[in-house]
Amino acid sequence: MPPVRSKKYKERVELALIIESEGFEMPPCTYCEKHSYRCIVAKENFNRCSECVRRGQRCDISGPTSRDMTSIIQEQERLDREREETLSKLLRLDKQQRFLRGRASEMIRRGLKTMDELDDAEEKERLDKERIGKGQSNSGLSMPAEASSNVLDNFDPSSFLSPSDPFSFQNSSGPFWGDPDSVGEMPPTSQDS
Repeated sequence: MPPVRSKKYKERVELALIIESEGFEMPPCTYCEKHSYRCIVAKENFNRCSECVRRGQRCDISGPTSRDMTSIIQEQERLDREREETLSKLLRLDKQQRFLRGRASEMIRRGLKTMDELDDAEEKERLDKERIGKGQSNSGLSMPAEASSNVLDNFDPSSFLSPSDPFSFQNSSGPFWGDPDSVGEMPPTSQDS
């Protein structure tokens, strides 16, 4: 079964055939140029070529309209604005990136400086400990003569425990050593409470 064509389509095809038979060839419109068709227009009224009439579409055989030119200019201006905005955004992002790189390098520099200061402080502390350790070992090995004589002069052999009486150090007159029956009692305090 052949496809059913509308009456309007049939009229367009008939009009295109009339234009082709009585018209003349012009430089191609956009559609004819794109599809490599011959662009034929009517002698009296050449607003549309035969192919554009057949397809039922606009034809720009007479050149672009002022509305077409205006829309092209507006689109170019929009693209220019968008390009400028994009460029300014890129410049801003580059500036932020340079700033962040500077901050990062400053943080690294400060961190390294702090680590160097800590290393120096630890080294100084280690050297001080070594110096103190050497000083103590030297003083323990060789006492000055006057210090050793003072120790021997003040030496009291009775201050040591006697092996025969291990409790000789106890002071029986003290509150803890007085009465053996008072075990567990609290000694008197000096303050009245």
